Amino acid sequence: TLILGTILCSANFLLLWFGPMLSTSGKLAIAYVSYILLGVLFPVMDISLNSLLPVMTEDMKERNSLSSIKGLAYVIGALVIGVAAPLILGDTSNKQGYINLVLIMTAVIFFFSIIGTMGVKERVKPQMENSYSVKELFKILSQKPVYITFLAVLLYSIGSNIVNAANTYFYTYIFEDLTLASIITLITCVTVFPATMVIGNLIGRFGKKKMYAIGLALAGLAPIIRLLDVRSIPLLIVSVLIAGIGAGFAAPLNYGIQADNTDYIEVSMGIRAEGAVASLSSFVSKCAMGIGGAIPGYLLQLAGFDSKAAVQNDDVINVIVLCVLILPAIVNVVAIVIFSKGYPITKEKLNEQTYLLREKRSKAGISE
Repeated sequence: TLILGTILCSANFLLLWFGPMLSTSGKLAIAYVSYILLGVLFPVMDISLNSLLPVMTEDMKERNSLSSIKGLAYVIGALVIGVAAPLILGDTSNKQGYINLVLIMTAVIFFFSIIGTMGVKERVKPQMENSYSVKELFKILSQKPVYITFLAVLLYSIGSNIVNAANTYFYTYIFEDLTLASIITLITCVTVFPATMVIGNLIGRFGKKKMYAIGLALAGLAPIIRLLDVRSIPLLIVSVLIAGIGAGFAAPLNYGIQADNTDYIEVSMGIRAEGAVASLSSFVSKCAMGIGGAIPGYLLQLAGFDSKAAVQNDDVINVIVLCVLILPAIVNVVAIVIFSKGYPITKEKLNEQTYLLREKRSKAGISE
């Protein structure tokens, strides 16, 4: 399903961008239909991908390593786009820049997704006789580790998407240099990569719950120091270096915690629920993108943003600062509190859960 989802999603992504441009009529219809299809086809790819980790291995060290690799890959992808996109586009009116960016992104994602999927082996065998009903699905989603993770990741992702949506305005109208965004993205690599590489060892010592909370705190709260002087480049650099450590911790743990939640459901309910948990993860991503991406747009409109003006009024500048520095910090504080206080799978409980699951699978003969 991952290979099929990759093919369909890539084709539809190209249709979304190039269909209206190449068509002589019905441009809006093509745009609407392809955008709706993107919401249908992307989960086929995304849910399949997020379901893989729990069935690739039941060994915690291997799972932590795989989580780190997956998180590192996502971070690298985001950094590459963050650096390359402004350079390829040149400016927001460059039509050819958008064409080149879409073609390059689609080709890279298609190639790596297909090659990566072909190398994956599912070692935990599915329990075909233990499928779950719609009623059981709601019970799965109401398990405490699942909904606590859902809330924490949703809030953190909303904060991140608010920043992503407003950052272009910050660099354009406050720093007055959009190319600075690419440079700052490169600087982030200084701490993101080392943090991602050491998170596996730190998990073994402190546990996923503590390290994830620390990651959320560093990534979400470090930008607050920029309020001392929003135009200070040294403060910007310090904040992104600290936030990079947090992102390097949190990104891999998103997937490891999701796999642990899947195991929790199997222990407590006797059901393998990779698909249900992965579906919730995909839903969280969509909600966060929609909510986080919309907030800056509405606030900028209320503040009187003028896209034709080279200099914006003070209300617009304040809204940009609010969206990049203040709102994300607020939602991240809530996310940290929810996860720290509510997530029940501590390091000790995870070890117990892993032992029980191994005993169960050994007797049932459903793992290699």
